[in-house]
Parts: sequence; structure tokens; C-alpha cells
Amino acid sequence: MLNKLKVVKVDLNDPYEGIVTFETIAGKRFAAFFWGQEFEINVSYLVSFSSLDRPIEWETVFSENQTRKMTIEYESGECSYLAYGQILSINPVIADFGDIILEIGELTHDDTVIGEFIFWKIDRLDVLEIKNCAQQTL
Repeated sequence: MLNKLKVVKVDLNDPYEGIVTFETIAGKRFAAFFWGQEFEINVSYLVSFSSLDRPIEWETVFSENQTRKMTIEYESGECSYLAYGQILSINPVIADFGDIILEIGELTHDDTVIGEFIFWKIDRLDVLEIKNCAQQTL
């Protein structure tokens, strides 16, 4: 899933990898690890993400978002987040976390969970793919 985001900061670990900080249309900032991509500050991109995730019990995924939040919240660790959102589709499971839309794998094949609010843990958010938005700013 592509997310339209503006780059506000890039910290290189070496010439090929680092941490990029994005800003959403609503002004929320969050960071993701990247490898091999190039970014320009204040330029908007269509970004898809992948993530390294912690194993979570099924009951926790479906019970820890009773308030129906849709956001990612920073957790300790580089590019690590607690994510609260809603399942949009399955096969693979895609969730809208308010700040980003993210494919979270093969959590289930049960289509009755579409529309359910969930809790998810992202150990490391990674940039999977980027497309420049023709130098437009958000």
C-alpha cells in the first residue's frame, strides 16, 4: 500500500542505509529504516512499508484496541511502534493505522475480521518502495 508522505529528515548510517523521518498530511512525524533508497528533504513520496513484527497472541491483536484508535505510537527502539488500526482486507492482511497503511502478512484468512479494530507491534518499520510525487510538497 502506498502512503503519501513528506520527508523531513534523513540520517545516514552509511552511504546506503539510514533512518528517514516522514511527516503525514496531518503533521505527525515518524521514522523508518531504509536501505538503498535516496530521499530529498521537503519532497513528497508515495511510500510502501514492510516491518519486522513481534509475535502477538490472537486475543491480544483483537482485544487491545477497544477505543478504536487509528495511529502508530513510538515505542522504545529505533523505528519501533505500537500500532492501532482497522483491518481493510485479507490475503494478505492490510491494516489502516491512521498514519500509514501497512500489509501485516497472513494473520488470518477469515474475512469476518475485515473492519475489526486491532493492536499490532512493529519492531522495525522499513521503507519497502518509494515513488517521487513529482517534487510536490504536502
